[in-house]
Formats: sequence, structure tokens, C-alpha cells
Amino acid sequence: MTLQGLCATMTKNFPVAIRGVILLLPPWDIMEIMSKHMPPTPKRERPYLESYYRLRRLCIEIQRGRYPTKKVLAALVERSERTVQNDLRALKNDFDAPLEFDPQHNGFYFTDPAWRIPAIALTEGELISFFAAERMLRRLHPTADVQLARSAVRGLAALLPQEVVIDLGAIEDAMSIAPEPILDVAPEVLRQLATAAMRRQTLHIHYYSQYRAEATEREVDVLLLHNALGEWYAICYDHYRQAIRDFHAGRITSIRDTRRTFTPPADWDAQAYLRPGFGMFRGGQSVMVEVEFDDMQARYVRERTFHPTQQREELPAGGVRLRFETTEAALEQVARWLMQYGPQAHAVRPPALRDLLRERLRRAAALYDHDTEEKRDG
Repeated sequence: MTLQGLCATMTKNFPVAIRGVILLLPPWDIMEIMSKHMPPTPKRERPYLESYYRLRRLCIEIQRGRYPTKKVLAALVERSERTVQNDLRALKNDFDAPLEFDPQHNGFYFTDPAWRIPAIALTEGELISFFAAERMLRRLHPTADVQLARSAVRGLAALLPQEVVIDLGAIEDAMSIAPEPILDVAPEVLRQLATAAMRRQTLHIHYYSQYRAEATEREVDVLLLHNALGEWYAICYDHYRQAIRDFHAGRITSIRDTRRTFTPPADWDAQAYLRPGFGMFRGGQSVMVEVEFDDMQARYVRERTFHPTQQREELPAGGVRLRFETTEAALEQVARWLMQYGPQAHAVRPPALRDLLRERLRRAAALYDHDTEEKRDG
């Protein structure tokens, strides 16, 4: 019996939706979930993968800049100091990690803080499994088994190639609150886009532009497959526009491989591209946004990261002041975001954001003015 078949038998008492997610996952993640429902068994025979996970945990701890000792690292991964010594040697010799020991701090550090351990290459089947599982998880209500499935998907997300970026917070939110409506995307479409980004293949796509309400054909170089708040976007160099553009994956109606490859622009930097915007809105001059939340909403705000540049400041009355830097073109989206908080959020600056909110609130209030007049007349 195959592993998938064995798990199908063993999960027969699970809720149908959970079984569907579990059986979409790669074998090691299936076993991770199943182990929570099984008595203790001999250690899994996946030493390479387990070693990789251990090395990744060591790297994350070292990257925090706290100069951990071998003793601290050994306690973290629950292994002996001798094993950790071998792991550190493997990082330096096999992965070319810029790892050094600092006698002054009596601990290890990376001379290049931006260094990351290379990701394990996922097969196309594993990619489509991930996208299918992530899609299904968004449709489920929170249960203990959903939490286990979510944990497996989060673990697999950590192994995605650098050309695929997913908002892990969106997966978390989808499991803890009712998911917001999002545009559904077929896992096969996401698999094709991810593969094109990894292999640097130029694609011919049919795309429906919601803004222009028209269908177009484009040739694009997929630079990044990005998940923002649950929505999937292909960030591409558009041959027609001769510029980088964001394409919502759910509006790509067909994909064809041109059998041509591309070289990314010399100045392409995914993080530099994503960082200034808000959501998927960006462009124009940089602006500083400052918002004050009241004491009730501050409890929620303290738990979240809304922007990579954000700074929080506690206010005397129990509220929170949030500051972050974005761009002029993103203010429309910032205003849309703030509208959901009503009187619990006060936009302090920039003036352009205050003007946007004032106009939106005026128009919204005007929709109900007529009702008020009718009641007064009656």
C-alpha cells in the first residue's frame, strides 16, 4: 500500500475536508500530522530532511544576533553539543555559511546577516500539493485538526523557493477567523507560474484587466509569485509595457510556455520592490503615515505587523500610534484599510490621506442623509 493509501485508511474518521487537505500534502508532512493521532513509533527514516530542519533552526537562532553558544543551540534543538558541533561544521563546509565564533561575546554569528540556508528544491507535484492545500484550508472552520493541517502547510511554506512568497499571516488568519472573500485561483495555474519563475521561462498569457474591463494577451517574465493577504499575484516584467507589472493570478485565463528563457533585470530586488507599498499598491513619492488607534482597537494593533517599516508608540490613554512609510499611490489602499475601524482609528498624517478619508466618509454619510430627512418629515 502506498503512503497516500495508508493515510487514507488511517484518516477515515477525520472530517472529510481535513482528509482532503492532508492527502494533498507531501509524504513527510502527512506523517507529521498523522503522528499526532498515533501512538509513539520508531523514529522516521528521513534523516536528511530532519537534519535540514535542525540546521534551519540553528540558522534562525544565530541570525537573531544574540551570539548563542553550543550549549544554547544544543538545548534549542534537543541534541548533544557534539551533534551541534557537527551541524555547525556542516553549515560552514557544505553550505558555505559565513559562520564565525566571536570570543568577546563567546558565541556564534554570521558575518553576513542576510545569508540564508538554501531551500530544499520542491518537485512540481509538491508545489501543486502546497497550493491545493493552502486553497482548501481557507474554506475550513477552525478545529484541532485544521490547526494540525495548517501547521504542516506553514512548514512546507518555509521550503518554498525564493521566487514564491506567501503571506503566512494570511494562512494564520484564515484559520482563526472567517476568511475574507478572495478571488479563487486554480492550483495548476499557481504551479505553472511558480515553475516559470524558478526556471525563468517567458510565458504567453491571456489576462483580464478589471480596471480596464478588457481581455489582453501578454508576454511576461515571471519574477515573483507573491501572496498578499490571501491573494496571489504574479509580479512580472511585461514585454508590452516594458516595465514590471503586477498580475492577479486569478485573472490569468490561459498560460502557454514560449520555450524562451529570460534573465531578470540587473536591478531586480524582490524585497525592495514589495517593501514601499501597502498591500499591492505602490508608486509615487514616499510618504509617512501616522495613525492613532483607541484603547480598544490598540489590543488588536499590538499583535499585528501591518507594514515592514511600522513603528508603534504607546499613548497615555491606552491607545497606540502607528507610523510607517509607504508611497503616494498606496494611500488609496491605506484609506480603504482604515475605513474598517471607523471612529477607532484617526489618521494624523499625511494631509492627502486625511482628505481621502474625509471625502469617502462624506459620500458614505450622504447615502443615509435622505433616510434621516424622511424620518424627520414623518
